[in-house]
Amino acid sequence: MRRTVPLILSFTAGILMILDSYFKIPIINNFATDYLMRSISVSVAWAAGLGSLNLIRLHIRHISSKRQNYQFSYVLIGVWLFMLTCGIFLQGNTANPFYQFFYSNIQVNLSAAVYSLASFYLASSCYRAFRARSVESTVLLVSAAIVMIGSVPVGAAIWSGFPAIQGWLLKIVNDSVIRGWSIGLTLGGLSQSVRNLVGIERGHLQAGE
Repeated sequence: MRRTVPLILSFTAGILMILDSYFKIPIINNFATDYLMRSISVSVAWAAGLGSLNLIRLHIRHISSKRQNYQFSYVLIGVWLFMLTCGIFLQGNTANPFYQFFYSNIQVNLSAAVYSLASFYLASSCYRAFRARSVESTVLLVSAAIVMIGSVPVGAAIWSGFPAIQGWLLKIVNDSVIRGWSIGLTLGGLSQSVRNLVGIERGHLQAGE
């Protein structure tokens, strides 16, 4: 029963969403729009709430056991409670200027700073990848160099053909590869969706066992 009921619900919801996408059936269209799509929002909200509680429980354990750098757990829990309280009780909730001040001036800037650190890892990975150890790596090195040189004004100053080659690599070669990946990913997602729909893939049902 613990597996049968989720499989029936998954199959029914999947069939309804397929019918809603390909056919104009008012009853199914309204049901998918009014119920199923809202159910997704509710499920995401519950998942975010459970994830937050699990995160807080994890950091409480860090504090109680005084693990390394457990002081930062106090900061995380304090900021989480502060923003949660402001978002719920302030007038306008998350649209309140006080809430927006902290979000825009702290969260956005910190996210940008953390994301910018990825450039150093990207540079190190490019250094390792752009070594001409084989024919494939040599082609990658030459094409990457042409794209970078053709993207800056100094490239056109050196030789007017760099921008043209750079555009050809991006629009013809790169787009063709990306579209091939997209087709492969779509077919893979379609096959996995069919496996979930008919009950062949049941890995997601074993999480609660």
